[in-house]
This record gives sequence, C-alpha cells and structure tokens, in this order.
Amino acid sequence: GTQKLTQGNYKTSIPVISKDELGQLSKNFNTLAHTLAENEKSRQQWIADISHELRTPLAVLKGEIEAIQDGVRQSTPSAIASLHSEVEHLSQLVNDLYELSMSDIGALSYKKEKLYPGEVLEDTVDSFRPVFAQKGINILYSPTEDNTYFCSADAKRLKQLFSNLLKNSLRYTDAPGTLEVFEEPAAGHVLLHFRDSAPGVEPEELKKLFQRLYRVEASRNRASGGAGLGLSICQNIVSAHEGTLTAARSPFGGVWITIKLPLC
Repeated sequence: GTQKLTQGNYKTSIPVISKDELGQLSKNFNTLAHTLAENEKSRQQWIADISHELRTPLAVLKGEIEAIQDGVRQSTPSAIASLHSEVEHLSQLVNDLYELSMSDIGALSYKKEKLYPGEVLEDTVDSFRPVFAQKGINILYSPTEDNTYFCSADAKRLKQLFSNLLKNSLRYTDAPGTLEVFEEPAAGHVLLHFRDSAPGVEPEELKKLFQRLYRVEASRNRASGGAGLGLSICQNIVSAHEGTLTAARSPFGGVWITIKLPLC
C-alpha cells in the first residue's frame, strides 16, 4: 500500500483485518490516502478555476484589440476605456491570487499588538461612507460605548479585513440599500457584525462563500466585478488572529457576516 501511495496512487486502500495496532495502522493509512486524494482533487480544481478566471478577461481583451486591428472597431476613448477596465479586472485578480497564496503559506507579516479593534473598524467605515453614499447605500454604524475590550491583533490586517467585507457589501448590495455594522463584546471574545440588505444568498450556499473563487451564480455574480477571492482572504486573516468567520442570512434580506475574535 505504501509503495502505491508513493507512486501517486492516492486511491489505494488496504483491508482492516484486525483490531490491534496493525489494524489501527491500516485505518490511519486509509485516512491518509483519502486525505491525499482530496488534496490532489482540490489542487486540480484550484488550477482549473484560476485558468478559467484568467482566460475570460484575456479573451475579452484579445477580441477587442483584434477588432480594432481589423478596423471593425475604432480606437475611440470609449474603446480604450473598455480595454482599461478589463486590464484593471485582470490586475485585481492577479493581486488577489498573490495575496491569497502569500497568506496560505504564512508569508503575510503580522505585527500583533494589544489594540481596540473598534477604533480600526470605525476609521475603516468612515473612509467608505462617501462611496456607499454615492451608490445609495446607507451605513448604520455607531461605535459601542464599551471601548475597554482589547485584542492581540495587527491593525493593518484588521483594516484589510474590514475593507474587504465593506467592498463585498458595496459590490453586491442593491441600491437603495442598507449595511449595518456593530460590535458585540462578550466574555472572552468580541463579535463584529456586517449585515447588508438584498440580494441574499440561499442557505445551502452560505457555507461556501469563503471558498476560493466561489461566487453565487444568481444575484451576487461576476457581473458585479468580484473574483470570489475577497472572502477567502478574510478567512485567512481571521484564522491568523485565532478567530472565526461565519455567514448567515441577514434580517435586511442580504448576508450577515460575523467575525469572532478572542480578547487578550
């Protein structure tokens, strides 16, 4: 069995014929083989998804450039603007992929210190108010009166986390809409909530929101400009702070994202 496994045959399994140490070893071997098979499947799917994501904007760019070269389309300011938009989308996708890969291998530096996360949250929300107002989305946020709780965290990474969640709501919430952000200190941890209005996500899809390159194919889709990586990056940042990130249905009709961070 181990010889087959070292040759890359991850579908290998061996029969468990006893309940002693060798039987336990057989069970562990089969578990290992199954884990390796799933990891290989995930790796192949990841490569296929990346290829698909890169192929789409490149195909659009190629088609538009060839149309200009053939004289089918004129090189007007609007045509250049369309090309620039596709380049921007491609650039953002590559940057997100790089950032996600760096966080996966732990290469993102975290300079943790004792801080009040509500202050970082308030500053980030305030910086987004103009763009939310421009789109017609109202941000409901009032800092909690309990500003005595502290976390061991990296302020720069927390701002990146909050920014990604705010961008997610800005991109996918219909106007006129609402985003409610609030803090909920509790014993041993703090909850930071982001609840937006419609469109929502079906219950069976909520658990998949943090998967890489996953996008809901209905209302929250690629047409809105997302690459499906922002929430995966959020997941990595929260995990690096020994916290959890969950999604539920929002009472406003959208998605309810909750960050749970331990207190220090």
